[in-house]
Order: sequence, then C-alpha cells, then structure tokens
Amino acid sequence: MALLFNSSFSDTMTVNQANKVNFVLRQSILGAGLLMMLSHSTNAATFNLPKGSDSLIDNGQGKPLYIKSKHEDSLIDIAVAHLLGQEEVVRANKNVDRWLPGEGTEVLIPTQYILPDAPRQGIVINLPEYRLYYYASGSSYSPSPSPLAKGKTSRSNIPSLDTPYTIPQQTGKVISYSVGIGRVDWKTPLGVTKVVGKVKNPTWTPPPAIRAEHLAKGDVLPEVWPAGPDNPLGLFAFRLGIPGYLLHSTNKPQGVGMQVSHGCMRLYPKDIEQMFPMVPVGTPVNIINQPVKVGWSNGLLYIESHPNLEGEETSYQQRLDIALNLIEKASTYQPVSGINGAALRAALEASNGLPTVISGNDSPLEQSTQPDLASSTSSTPPKLEENITTVPVPQSEIEEELRREEMQEREFKNSPFPTR
Repeated sequence: MALLFNSSFSDTMTVNQANKVNFVLRQSILGAGLLMMLSHSTNAATFNLPKGSDSLIDNGQGKPLYIKSKHEDSLIDIAVAHLLGQEEVVRANKNVDRWLPGEGTEVLIPTQYILPDAPRQGIVINLPEYRLYYYASGSSYSPSPSPLAKGKTSRSNIPSLDTPYTIPQQTGKVISYSVGIGRVDWKTPLGVTKVVGKVKNPTWTPPPAIRAEHLAKGDVLPEVWPAGPDNPLGLFAFRLGIPGYLLHSTNKPQGVGMQVSHGCMRLYPKDIEQMFPMVPVGTPVNIINQPVKVGWSNGLLYIESHPNLEGEETSYQQRLDIALNLIEKASTYQPVSGINGAALRAALEASNGLPTVISGNDSPLEQSTQPDLASSTSSTPPKLEENITTVPVPQSEIEEELRREEMQEREFKNSPFPTR
C-alpha cells in the first residue's frame, strides 16, 4: 500500500509524528480489515510445562525468531498478525520505528517467557506483561522455599546450596495469550477469583459511568448493545467472580496488549474462540502484578523485566530490590554460583520483556564489578574472582552505609555502657 501521508508534508511535524498520522489514516480506511487479518494469523503459543524447578517456556526452539517487515507494515500490524500485544512487540524492538519500520527491517517476535511466580493452575494473568497463562492440565504447583534454605541470607551474597531442592515432576501444557487490560483510571483488579459463567454472543449493557464518559465526548451508547461482531465484547465472554469484570473478545484488536480498557480483559477474537471450549466454569483465575520475573532453565538463571503499569512507576533502585529478592528465592530451588551484575542492570534498565541470562559467565554481557566498602574511594575497583556473586551497588549507597557505620561507632564510644 502506498503512503497515505508524506512525512515531508509539514516542516512542523517530526518524521515519527508523520508516520503515526499515516498509520492512523490507513487504519481508518482498512476499518475491519484487521479482524479479517486475524483469520490468517499465528495461533496462540502452546508450551510443555518445564521440568523440575525450571520456569522458562520457549516455542522458538531456543533461537530468536525474526521476520522482515513489509513496506506498509507497522509494528502494530505485525503484533496483530502474530496475536501478540502491541506493547510486547514495541518493547522488544525499541530501535525500530513503531509506525513505519520500513521494507525489509528485521523485527523480533518474542517466543520465550518466564512463567509467573504463582500456582500453576487454571488461568494466571500478569498485568504488566499483558499476558494470560492457561494451565490446561497436569499437577498444580506452587513455589515454596527449600527446607535447605533456612535462616537469613544476604542480598549481596546470594547463597549456593550443596543440594538443590527438587520440585516434583509436572505434566501438562500451558497456553499463553496476549490480553488488553484496564487503563490507569479504570484499573483491572488484582486477586484470586474464578470463572462463574461462559457466554456466547453476549450483549453489553454499558454501566452508567461509561455511558456518561462517552456522552461527554459526543458518543451516545445504547442502553443495551446487541450481540454480534460489532459488540465491544466480541462473540465470547467469561464472567468472573469479581462483579462487573469479564474476560472477553473484542471488536478492536489493536487494543490487545495495551492498558486501554475500562477494567475488563480483552483477548484476540481468534484466541478466545480457541480458549472458550477448553475452560470450564469454576476454573480459578489469578490476576497478578509482577513486572519483574526470575526463573531457571537448564541450569541458567534468567530475568524478564517489564515496565510497571502506568501510574505505578518505580525507580531503578526499587526494581533492583525486587529482582534481588526474586534471585534469593530462586536460589532455594537451584544453586546460584554467581550473578552477572552488568546483565542484571541492562535487563532492568531495558525492561523489554525478553528473558535474559544473568547467572555466572553465561550472560553475553561483560562481568560487572562491585567496589569493596573498605576501598570505596579508589577509582579502580578490585578485580573479582569468577564465581563470586556480584550485584551493582550505587556509590551513594556505599557512602551512606559508611556514614551510618561511623555514626554508630561514635554512639557506641559515647555510650555510658560500651558493651555490644
């Protein structure tokens, strides 16, 4: 398709803005064409459950999957064609123009995921990654600490266990789908619930608050929206135990994998059509918020980091603290011989949703170093041995710790009872 808008049309518009306008114009012309595209799209990914304490699933046979974009493609088109979330594809391709990648540009299609840290049963929806996991069959598994890992552990010196804790063998499949979720002012609720009903060809009765919101924009919604392909709920819906919230199809597939709904969770029409007959009433549904995940695969420790939801932004230091807690927990399942601090930092800063190796020397990134507190003023940090666990510690934290120790020492010396 030829360009609908020439990026040189206005000197006041950036190339990215022009590309976005071109995309919007083209989408308005195509209209329901995206729904037709879905009939030729890739199926949702089905994975074998990992063995033992592993939690990385992969449908790309361990290799990155790249496709070449066509002249008329946007990353949103590519996401829809592969039944992936818009944000998922954009994050994985941060150096590619979202609106107009260009002819022949290599686009990475995510094929690996770390299973969320939640019981592996029923439906688990992790909001920050806009992804649903359905454990179709097999044993339920809830991570629990190893009996070997009792007592306190240091976050900067993650323990290695002589004998790894073995989780009982699991069987079955996990199927993963992209989902759209509630926007910042209509948040999707967290918690454990269940499927209480299944509706084919649902009607939609817009709540008064939503009708008022649309009316303020000049859009008059009917009191009851009749069933059909134009219904915002699509052709299939699961009623949840949380009143007013559904897991449903959509007539706007571009919104899947984004934070744009009024709280309900949207699936691609093709995905929910596949899922609908598989999920019985009574299936547990666990809605969680885990922007950072850590998990094992074949003796390697991985981290997968996503941006926090809008309105819940955190600092790098807060994300690092979460990651270190998760690494500690992972060390109760398998021994951790070392952590590549540079790889850990890079993964947390990128937050591109792609699993990254952070254990030992297996990460492709250079081994990082951690300054010794006793010589923190030195410009050259000491060289670390291969298997010493290292994590990045900001200089400000080191200086604060030294000041705290000096103050405690002065208080001790001035105490009338100088005993420890």
